[in-house]
Amino acid sequence: MNSSKLAIEIPLEIAEPTTGMVQAVLRELLEHVELLAESGQQHVIDLTSLPLNDSDKRELENVLGKGEISVTLSTLGDSRIIETGINGIWWIKHFSPNEKLLAELIEITPFPEIIKSHPDDIKQAVFELKKLIEINESGEEV
Repeated sequence: MNSSKLAIEIPLEIAEPTTGMVQAVLRELLEHVELLAESGQQHVIDLTSLPLNDSDKRELENVLGKGEISVTLSTLGDSRIIETGINGIWWIKHFSPNEKLLAELIEITPFPEIIKSHPDDIKQAVFELKKLIEINESGEEV
């Protein structure tokens, strides 16, 4: 009888312990959400400037939860904008073209500036729509 052993590799990730910074970030978020609600004042927290480790960020993401909106902007590198489960709090990650994380921010705002249309782009849209209407009325193919 042939007795062979099968080796199974199981990836194991040893998580760093959290630093306790999540509570401090949550308190700061509360302060800024209150200001947003009272006066419309918006704020940005640069997570890369805080002493948060990967376990802290995972805990903060879990505590805040996920909202209904997720946007990926593709420019020189991707930017991922995710609404958290708390209205007015958005988690934003900017990546280089080779997927290296460049910036990680939390924006306290009704809607992040980065996904708003620029006024010049809206003016260009007026021109483009007029042109499409003219082409459509003339029977030409677009």
